[in-house]
Formats: sequence, structure tokens, C-alpha cells
Amino acid sequence: AKRPSLDADPVDVSLVGTIQPTAGAGPSDLKAKQPATEPHAQNGSHVSHVTSARTAEHKLSGSVTKQGFHTDILAEKSSHVSGLVHESNMKEFLSKYDAKHGTELGRGACGTVMSVRNIHTDELFAMKTVNVADMGSWDDLQNEIETQRKLDHPNICKILESFADKRHGQVWIVMELCTGGSLVSRMKDHRHGYGEAAAATLIEKMLSATLYCHHHGIVHRDIKLDNMIYEDEREDAELKLIDFGFAQRVRPGHETMYDQLGTPSYMAPELWGHRDTPYDSSVDMWALGVVTYMLLSGQRPFHHSDKKEKARMIREDPLRFPDKDWDHISQEAKDFCTALMQKRPKERLPASEAIHHPWIKKRSKIHHGQDAANILVKHKEVAQALESYAEKDELAKLALEVIAFETPPSKFEELRLLFQKMDMDGSGTIDFSEFKQAMSSQGISLERLEQIFNSIDVSHNGEVDYTEFLAAAAPSQHNLVARTSIKSAFMSLDRDGDGYITKEDIISSLGSQATEVAIKKYLAHADEEGRVSFMAFKMSMMSELASTEAKKAEEHLFRISSGRQGSDQ
Repeated sequence: AKRPSLDADPVDVSLVGTIQPTAGAGPSDLKAKQPATEPHAQNGSHVSHVTSARTAEHKLSGSVTKQGFHTDILAEKSSHVSGLVHESNMKEFLSKYDAKHGTELGRGACGTVMSVRNIHTDELFAMKTVNVADMGSWDDLQNEIETQRKLDHPNICKILESFADKRHGQVWIVMELCTGGSLVSRMKDHRHGYGEAAAATLIEKMLSATLYCHHHGIVHRDIKLDNMIYEDEREDAELKLIDFGFAQRVRPGHETMYDQLGTPSYMAPELWGHRDTPYDSSVDMWALGVVTYMLLSGQRPFHHSDKKEKARMIREDPLRFPDKDWDHISQEAKDFCTALMQKRPKERLPASEAIHHPWIKKRSKIHHGQDAANILVKHKEVAQALESYAEKDELAKLALEVIAFETPPSKFEELRLLFQKMDMDGSGTIDFSEFKQAMSSQGISLERLEQIFNSIDVSHNGEVDYTEFLAAAAPSQHNLVARTSIKSAFMSLDRDGDGYITKEDIISSLGSQATEVAIKKYLAHADEEGRVSFMAFKMSMMSELASTEAKKAEEHLFRISSGRQGSDQ
């Protein structure tokens, strides 16, 4: 049976829309609750035609699968943040979080979701109590946690840490708190669909999250409106992709899968074939096409009360756009849906191409308005923080990354927006060319820019991950890097809780990324016994932050002085 999601919507943990496939289940055995949308008439429909030929402008970031799909799957990349997600025991949980005064947010088949408070920072998070027996096994649960802990993207729900209670057969998983409900629940207020600008903006975010997953060797396999939740109750709150219970880790040249699973309305034609029918990561793209179709029209593209007939429709019927639902929607939007929902996998657009489709480029609001370079001109303090990061103490850098990781994402909303502006290709990371373009108005030499970029790229994978960017920019948000967060960061790095950061703690925190050279740099402030006390840690952090503030003041005085000189002339 499908295991309930680790990161179920805290407001509604009933997990509507999930299916219950039995071992070896075929399409006729699949059962699911469907979103409350009405079937559409197919008379008088417009059928969109998209040429299957690949144009020279298409830039393929991956290779071709056995099914002929131009895949975005790349080799699994190391992410520094994955070392910050720990499995600990219950004693460590009680020393860090207050659950006694939390509020129950929901109850599902495998446990409960409730709010918990970080004792040291006073920040709220969601905690899911998972009954391991309901999830299959400890290995199954660990696999899902391991998959999600590697993902560091502004539109993917983040797991902070997990705590094992083997005596009671439970795992407590602490995640970012999302209280805005699912996208499917908000469709109740948009029964005839969203406007094209709003829909394109949401889809670009989910395309970026999907592209990031594929670039990191992960196929989601259950993309749907139910698995997209909002950070908070605001209409324009950030959207997050959740539920990696069906996710499969693959690698280039080896992404063929056979398991028939998913949610019927979102399942690609090949998932309705014989049990041994192979498929690839293109099933995620079909599902995103269905999501787009439903966002724009409020209707499912293929629906019938009889599941066998529904399967036949998905496999055989052309994609139609009934005039009563689609006459006000642009041809480009219809072409976008059709490009993703091609019956043959090899004809579907991969995420790397779909994110540059004319409909996304014209309608999405993400890259409209000021670009990153202009934002950094107005917010000089952020550019200064990025530049000064190269000179920071290595332990201070690690502490800033822990603070960036543990701070609720909504607190970094302005930096998140800047990151998305800098990420021009929507890959969920920033490469050097994107970084150089964003910093183009700062008057910094190319050699210096490379030095700054390499210092921010802590994982040394040639890209700046989201948390790496937040860590470097965090000192510009001085109100967020407070003494309480410094204390919490110390406790996170002090893995054995003995009051010191040692070589063993660094290895426990960073795993294989903790080389001897790196450990030596991290322990530069250690005493004769190789230990960094909280006092030494705090003094290092406060010194680094004071240095950042001094540079800000120096720049401010320089601007005043320059202004006076200009007026004198």
C-alpha cells in the first residue's frame, strides 16, 4: 500500500488523492479519491496540435532514454545541506524542542502532525509522528527521509531533522511549517481556473522544483495538486512540492522504471499499460501538464467514472480544450499543456525546455520587473555580504549555513526572491554565469568574482545551492542572525551534546564532506584539546558579524562623502 507522506499538509493530513495499489496491481485495481472537479464535455472541443520535431533552439541538458525522452536526469550531486539533516534520539529532541505546548494540526493514518517550538530560537516548526509499521519498514522510512534530505530548493518542503523512538516504533520528523493548505484545496475558490499569469507563475515554480529533482537523480512519480502546499495563508504565499513517498532515485542511462503507481488523473499513458511496461522521468512532465490543465480550466483533461474507460481515454483520446472552459485562454497555454501531455514520452518537453516555453516566459511573474543586478544595486548590503563571505572564518561560514538551514524560509522572503531572480534557467541553483550577471553592477573584477563564487559554493559542485546562498547573504539580515540563533547553531554542531564542537562532531555533521583539511579550518579556534567551546564559537560569530556591520558603515560613509564631493563640484 502507498505509505502516507512524511510531509503531509499540516492543515489536512488525510492525504486526499492518494491511491492504494496492491502488489502487482493493474490499472483496474487502482482506487483513488479525485479532486472535486467536474468532467467536461468533448463536443465542440478544440484539439491543439504541436509539432514533435525538436528545433535547434532546444537546449538539452541531459541525454535520451530508452523510450526516446530527452531527459534532464543527471548524476546525483552532493549538497552540503544534506549533512545538516540528522537522525537523533528522543533525548536530543526534548533538549531542543517544546512539544508540550504545541497545537495538533492534523491526524492521518500513520500518526499526527503538530506544531513544535525551538526552545532556543522560539521559531515554530511542524512535527510529524510516524508509526513505522504503517510506513512499511525502518528502511522504507529512512529511504524517503534520505531522498528528501538531499533536496535544497525554495519550492520543495524541507526536512530539518528526524528523531527515532525505536521502543515505540515511531519516528518524529521536524519540517518547515506550512499552514496555507494545498493547491487542490484552493481550487475550490477557483472552480473555473486561475488566470494565466497566476497559473504560469505557479507552474514555473513547480517546473523549477521538478528540474532540480531530475538534475539530482530523483523522479517524484506523484506530482499533483494535492502535493503542492502553500507556506502560509496569503494568496501569493510560496508554493512547495511535497510527498516523496513514491520518489525513485535514478542515474543517467539507468532511469527505466516499471512500478505502476501514482494518482489516476495524473498518470501518463504508459503507466496504464502491462505490468512490465517501462517508463522514465517523463511521467513527471505529463503530470505537470495535467496540473497546468486543471489550474487553467478547473477540469480534469481525461475523466470517467469507470476506471477502465478512464485508462482508455488517457491512452488513446486526443487532448481536447472544450470551448466552454477554454475559449478565453490563449493558444500558447493550450500548446504548453499539449507539449507536456504527448502520448509518446519521446515527444514530451523535459523540464529544462518547458520552463523556457513562450507561455511561461510571457505570463509568469517570476522574472518580470527588476532583474537581480538592479535589485543588488538598491540593496548594496546583500552584495557586500556576498563579497565579504570569502574572508569569513570557516567555522563562521558553517554556522551561518546552519542558521540559514534552521531559520523558517518565510523569514528569508526577500533573499528567496533575489535567489529566484538570479536563477535565470530555473534549475534551482546559481552557476557562475548567473552569479556574474547578477553582480555585474558591483564593480568587482572577474578574478574576484570567481573567488567569491567559489567561497559560497561550499559543496564545490560548481553551483551555489539555495542554503549556501542564504548563508552568504544572511549577515545582511542582521535581525535574523541573533544570539539565540547562534546558540541553536552551536547545539546543532555539537552532535554529542558535551558542550564543545570537536573533530568527531564535524565528521558527524558533514560526513564524507568533512576532509582533514576542512576539519582543521573548522577547528581553528579550538583549545589545546581540539575543542571549540560555545564562548569561542560565539566570539568568532560576533566578530564576523561586527566586521560585516563595519563594512556597511564604511560604505555608507563613502556614499555620503561621494555625494558631498559631487555637490561641491
